[in-house]
Amino acid sequence: MLVSHGGIPGVQGGFIGVDVFFVLSGFLITSLLLDELDYTGRIDVPGFWRRRAKRLLPALVVMVLAVAIASRMFPSDSVARLRDDAVAAFAWVANWSFVAQKTDYFTQGGMPSPLQHTWSLGVEEQYYFIWPLLLIAVAALLAAVARRRRRLVMQNTVHRAVFALAAAGAIASAAASVALVSDSTLDRVYFGTDTRAQALLIGAASSALFVTDWPALTAGRCLIRSQWVRRLTRLVPVLGIAGLLAGAHYATGSAGQFRHGMLIVVALTAAAVIGPVAVDQQGPAAKLLAWRPLVALGAISYGVYLWHWPVFLALNGERTGWTGLSLFAVRCLATLALAAASWWLVEQPIRRWRPVRVPLLSLAGATVATAIAVTVVVVPVTTPPDDSDVSTAALVGQSPQERSVMVAQQQNANRGRVVSVFGDSVGWTLMRYLSPTPGFTFVNHTLVGCGVVRGGPFRYSAESGNPKPECETWPSRWAGQVANDRPNVVLLVVGRWETIDRVHDGRWTHVGDPPFDAYLTGELRHAIEVLGSTGARVIVTTEPYNRRAEKPDGSLYPEDQPDRIDDWNTLLRNVVAQYHNAGVLDLNKKLGPWGGYTTKVDGIKMRSDGVHPTAEAVKWLTPWLLQALS
Repeated sequence: MLVSHGGIPGVQGGFIGVDVFFVLSGFLITSLLLDELDYTGRIDVPGFWRRRAKRLLPALVVMVLAVAIASRMFPSDSVARLRDDAVAAFAWVANWSFVAQKTDYFTQGGMPSPLQHTWSLGVEEQYYFIWPLLLIAVAALLAAVARRRRRLVMQNTVHRAVFALAAAGAIASAAASVALVSDSTLDRVYFGTDTRAQALLIGAASSALFVTDWPALTAGRCLIRSQWVRRLTRLVPVLGIAGLLAGAHYATGSAGQFRHGMLIVVALTAAAVIGPVAVDQQGPAAKLLAWRPLVALGAISYGVYLWHWPVFLALNGERTGWTGLSLFAVRCLATLALAAASWWLVEQPIRRWRPVRVPLLSLAGATVATAIAVTVVVVPVTTPPDDSDVSTAALVGQSPQERSVMVAQQQNANRGRVVSVFGDSVGWTLMRYLSPTPGFTFVNHTLVGCGVVRGGPFRYSAESGNPKPECETWPSRWAGQVANDRPNVVLLVVGRWETIDRVHDGRWTHVGDPPFDAYLTGELRHAIEVLGSTGARVIVTTEPYNRRAEKPDGSLYPEDQPDRIDDWNTLLRNVVAQYHNAGVLDLNKKLGPWGGYTTKVDGIKMRSDGVHPTAEAVKWLTPWLLQALS
């Protein structure tokens, strides 16, 4: 997972590591439960839950509270739901919380929550809660049948029944994932307990099949007597490791791969490594996995799991100035340091603690309640400032003409100087947060996701998409709107959608490519002529340097690269210079006075998400904007 989240080339499918972890967990937990059942005739479920809470909860609480306290280190829209995410993590239902939020796990350019990785812990804990109860039910059913037949319940009978139950559950889970998955439900399948239980249950089935003597296994003794079976168990794990490495290279997380059973294939491959290695620990694969550095890493693996994701988000390319392997190394060192501290300062002391009079389950409940209370106090409620909020919360159900009338009516009744505003979501955000403007009437015709460039498909933060139909009709729409407004000045705010990768004339291209530049020049000229057709002066803003998101390795996506912005702004200036009734407003220099992307100017945070200006920034920009439009 570290390699995958670090953006190391060739390991795009590193997310399958969580499936390996699920299989291992299912194997170990089932082995422990069956051993207890074999030697005591019962399973102490409250005791099992106490041990799980004691092992997992303290370090989780420390990590979540640390993220809450340090929330300012993360992008504002990634922590917009941090309070809800923290509560869900403490309640072991983070995976279903992300399903409810319609979180897109595989969107590379999104702003994920620093607690997003706790989804897998939620799946684990739900398994820990349900699986022991099912084993008790199986044992009770077998005991009842044996009593009627006046027989003893044999150990191998219980193991076979558990194997059958786990195998049937794994098949049902795999079938559900295949049946439910589509492009629109991919993340629900990825996060869902029902669709991810297959890996845990494959591990459980492997345990019931392979482990007949848990004490012998933990002592490292080989449980296989047959020479040819031993050779087979030494070969299969080697092939399994090769299969997992291939999966880490080729898996993409697409709906098509899920539909073809990728999850169950990965789980079976992981079981082919774990089961044979457990029963014969002298083979080559077992010796490789027993390498001391790997054993040491395994000891602190829970801390690595907990801390790596927030560390990778906090230590980004913007903050460190590094990318690629250098950034990956720094992230790994920080993760290992925090994981080791968690091991020595939290996990081990709690593990060794043997309270005499304190009921641990009650203490665990009190700990969770206290942690939730602290989180609610520490983390403020915020609203994610993204394009979806811009496009749905304020614009739903209104035509462009209706929005124009609404805005005009809310402005100065005497109209004063009329400014018609056109452009994309950056322009929309300017209008949304614009301070009171006596003497001016702003009429908002901006449309989220639309610039002057048309056609597609396009790529935005490595995700492909198609333009909205309304983006294609701006010439006729704008002509009617300026004719209706009769503005003194027209403000055009575009550039974001002109700097992304886009298909033009049947090939992928971008600004800076001469044929595409010629097309953009024609579109921008057409826009200025349409917007100035009533005699109004047309003011076109430059595109600011942006930093919407980083690639996993800390580098920038193409549309955020400064060279792209410079190419567009140069093209824009050359076009505008050809018109006597047009001018340029240098928004880029205003938001980035030092020649690059800037987080703060005059102590004011400039962008909410790396692209759109904050409310405070718009208030700060308003006097400058009004002066330019006067």
